[in-house]
Amino acid sequence: MKILVVNPNTSATMTDRLRRELEAVKARETELTVTNPSEGPAAIESEHDEAQAIPPMLALIGEEAPRCDAVVIACFSDPGLEQARRMVPIPVVGIEESSLHLACQVGRRFTILTSRSARVPAKLGHVARLGLSARLASVRPLEMGVLEMDADPDRARARIREVGAAAVREDGADVIVLGCAGLAGHAGALGPALGVPVIDPSPVALATAEMLVRLGLAHSRRPNLDPGFRTRDPGDHAVTP
Repeated sequence: MKILVVNPNTSATMTDRLRRELEAVKARETELTVTNPSEGPAAIESEHDEAQAIPPMLALIGEEAPRCDAVVIACFSDPGLEQARRMVPIPVVGIEESSLHLACQVGRRFTILTSRSARVPAKLGHVARLGLSARLASVRPLEMGVLEMDADPDRARARIREVGAAAVREDGADVIVLGCAGLAGHAGALGPALGVPVIDPSPVALATAEMLVRLGLAHSRRPNLDPGFRTRDPGDHAVTP
């Protein structure tokens, strides 16, 4: 199978790191193309960055997807995910959505480690949109920029250990989710240190894409009647006419 992995920012070093990490965990039969657009922000650290990144990313997906069996969008905010799913008939997997659902399967309450404090409200909104707020222990910032985490992996690893330990100790988290594609490769060493599962979202999304291809599944083509993905209140009941 052929899987396209798109890093929506223009950082070639981050794309190279992502390629190395995913090549090490992919299935034997999987052929990877890991790439990034030539235009757009160098890092995605705000909603403005996301808005700038989406058009060139979608253009790249449009060019490459006809030769692929699935697409992975490797940015934890899942920019352009729904647009890409409407644009191509093959599975399109976001690293945020897939890793948060996995977190609910391996633990009771998860913490997301994000880049900076300014990103916390957006992450809370994403969790609510997915209907997973009841399973969220916390969103904690590492107070490092995306490019900084990529350039200084030793400091990033130390911050994950420090902030993750606080989430386990103070917030009751029993799963830690690394909330940035730039943190690829850190989970394996930190899980034992923290004593809880640590989820690296990019390999999770790749494995999800491989699973969908093997099972012959793709995303529903039925029109979405609820753009906000509002989760039903427990007291609501669907009525079938």
